[in-house]
Amino acid sequence: MKKYELVIIFDASLEEEETEKEISKITSLLEKEKCTISDIDRWGVRRLAYPIKKQESGYYVIIYFTGTGDIIPEVERVNRINDRVLRHMVVKSEG
Repeated sequence: MKKYELVIIFDASLEEEETEKEISKITSLLEKEKCTISDIDRWGVRRLAYPIKKQESGYYVIIYFTGTGDIIPEVERVNRINDRVLRHMVVKSEG
């Protein structure tokens, strides 16, 4: 089991409950694949370095989880087809 960090930038125009609903979809997908979520860090709305999909700002969320690498392609696929996700990235965490 390896530690990972999933960084997601959601559309900033989403209501708070819609953002929470999207976060819960991703966490339930991870838990279904027997991943352990250690923390969810909500940074909130931040200005983007450059416009993405004509958006100037986004809602940043970092999900720290432990699991096998088999889940990574599925998480990336789900985030890629979600219109509410501006950007996402999964990185292997140190330690």
